[in-house]
Amino acid sequence: MSTLIDQLLQADVKKVTELPTAKYEVKRLSKLLKTKFEMELCAIPAKRYTEIQQNSVDLGRKGNVKDLKMFNLQALTLIDGIKEPSMKSPELLRYYSAATPKDLVAKLFLSGEIADIYGKINELSGYEPDTDETEKTVKN
Repeated sequence: MSTLIDQLLQADVKKVTELPTAKYEVKRLSKLLKTKFEMELCAIPAKRYTEIQQNSVDLGRKGNVKDLKMFNLQALTLIDGIKEPSMKSPELLRYYSAATPKDLVAKLFLSGEIADIYGKINELSGYEPDTDETEKTVKN
């Protein structure tokens, strides 16, 4: 048997399969609310992540990307990746007069905040930050 298989067979299954989480502060909301506004973010499972991507890309007849719905991609990622507070909370939806969780995301966060939170959820989900890729490209 391979060493890697042995390592996986000896690992704590719960720890290996547990989705990573992290705290994330939205500084504008902390300042506005006069208290630390720190959300709990979590990684998105691979299958759900793929579904989000598929729902955000329109393909042409030949399979090429016809349109990328960036807001849809980011909003759906935030909805699934923000563990607390839930963007699906009926109380929040009602209070902010948001018809859907995507509407709530648009009302609560500025575009730069959405991009930053999206990036952090991507990191938790196993994707490297874009800044590293940019640095690698510049160095080469």
